[in-house]
Amino acid sequence: MRTAFKEWALVCWALASGRQTLVLRKGGIREERGGFTPGHGAFLLYPTFFHQKPESVVPEAREALARIAAEPPRPDELVITHWAELAEAVRVASPGALLALRGQHIWSEEAARERFERWGENAVHALILRVHALPEPARLPVRAAYAGCRSWVALQDEVETAGSAPVLDEGTFAARAGAIRAALGEG
Repeated sequence: MRTAFKEWALVCWALASGRQTLVLRKGGIREERGGFTPGHGAFLLYPTFFHQKPESVVPEAREALARIAAEPPRPDELVITHWAELAEAVRVASPGALLALRGQHIWSEEAARERFERWGENAVHALILRVHALPEPARLPVRAAYAGCRSWVALQDEVETAGSAPVLDEGTFAARAGAIRAALGEG
């Protein structure tokens, strides 16, 4: 697999630990014309270490953020430990639906609302993800082509996913996905 999804390291931790199965995404400032599109069915989770602030996450995630910040990665090495399957993508276009997702993600209400309202478009994508742990971390060189604030990166190196294990069992994942769909009025 070569397609990678750039996301805060803390959100990658929440996905990898089974804390959440949802990602809210508006897109980066360097997205292609038309903004973010959830156009990949499976992708690697590429942890980023920019823009993470304690006030952007719920209080119970701040200790994990402090641990992550205390152990920054080597600047020349990208370590990927998980990948995800996109189970469903829903465009959230109402503040009420966004609020209904409280508890399903680690963003603070203020951060979620800021993303929702960013760039004058009141909408965000809700991605329901089935996350898998790689059998061994993939250690790749960081390349200049990966830089910038954007969601999708085409890695130059192939990452093998055979032997991966889902973070959540099928029943737990189905229950979480169902709760998200219900919160959005989809289920």
